[in-house]
Amino acid sequence: MIFSQAENIVRATYQAAMLDANRDRKANAAKRLDYYHDFQADYIREQLARHFAKPENMTPCFVNLVRKIINQLAMVYVQDARRTVDDGTQRDQDIFQEIIRACSLGVKMKLANRYAKLLGVVMVRPVWRNNALDLDVICPDVLDVTCGETPEDILSVMVTHYPDSGRKDEVTYGHWTPEAFKRLDYRGNVIHEESNPYGVIPFCAVWNRIPTDTFWTPGGEDLVVIQEAFNEKLTDLLYILRMQGFGVGYVKGMKGELSSVDPGTFFNLPEGGELGFAKTNAPVNDALVALEFLLKQAAVSNGLPASSLTTDPTDESGVARIAGNRELEEMRRDDVDLFRGYERRLFRLVRKVWNHHNPARQLSEKAELVVDFYDPKPSVDPDKQASVWDSLLAMGVISPVDIIMERNPDLSREEAKARLVEIQEEQREFQENTI
Repeated sequence: MIFSQAENIVRATYQAAMLDANRDRKANAAKRLDYYHDFQADYIREQLARHFAKPENMTPCFVNLVRKIINQLAMVYVQDARRTVDDGTQRDQDIFQEIIRACSLGVKMKLANRYAKLLGVVMVRPVWRNNALDLDVICPDVLDVTCGETPEDILSVMVTHYPDSGRKDEVTYGHWTPEAFKRLDYRGNVIHEESNPYGVIPFCAVWNRIPTDTFWTPGGEDLVVIQEAFNEKLTDLLYILRMQGFGVGYVKGMKGELSSVDPGTFFNLPEGGELGFAKTNAPVNDALVALEFLLKQAAVSNGLPASSLTTDPTDESGVARIAGNRELEEMRRDDVDLFRGYERRLFRLVRKVWNHHNPARQLSEKAELVVDFYDPKPSVDPDKQASVWDSLLAMGVISPVDIIMERNPDLSREEAKARLVEIQEEQREFQENTI
């Protein structure tokens, strides 16, 4: 039988999904998601079973370092971005604002930022559902991707759908190419096929960093290893406190067994006999020192200050952590550049899906998305900042446009001028209304 190119891609993608390497990759992604979402107890039990003869005597205990660190690293959307439609009409802007509200775009992109930090890459898919446009954030534990010469040249995407019954023979796969959508059964046979109405694969890949040699960007293993080491030591600490934290009564010189007694009980001890209460020296401090060391290493190795994982109370915000921290500032700048491109790419996909399902109310093909990301700055006394600006304005070394650009570096000089004109018009309007 001679297969077409599309059929070859479907078969190749399914066969790749069945490889042990891909199964391991998906299991690793599922584990990271479990760690992030507080499902760690079962993994601790597996660790205990490898090291202890009676693991059932120990109580799993964990503190979620993975989520704490990932949420501190994923700072692109420390506040939601400002999105406007350029080269379009007012109707385009109105439609897009409607889409933003319907699909919770800001929340979904913030989640995509966090999951990309956690997993290396995720897919964001615009989908028409319940007569509205929605966004799905799809993780690598259910994804298989076929690429061309570069990781960004995506030829097909396959999503695994697991049934609620848990039966393996009820697993299905959704396979997308620019030409067609196919539903496969658990053996890879096509059970449903239709043309792709959008003409493109409706998935936007969101990477944690620019991919080079592979679609699946590696990394982040150190965080998983530190989380497991912390869980193990914390569980050990509970066991130490249970087994060595209580004293044990003893009697010397008496024959026979001695049962437990109540306060006020008297004993006739032989000469030289002794009655007492012994307590072991549990290595609690050593365990606490080890836990604190792991906390600091987890923070520093991921570009965070050691104080970010301290238990001491602090009012330091996410903005304060970024501003003034050169490593985090640089990391966020790189991430913002990436996500500006992702949002524009996603906008084009959203337009295709929206226009197909709304032929009488379409977004203009010439419309493009402009994204203005929030710029965190160190806390500066407003009076001092205003005094500095007044002095510089008086010396003639800056203009009001420079101040606007300093407050919002994402604006070009022309955009800053337009914003200044807008502010001045608003000021005149309010002055006229108060006269």
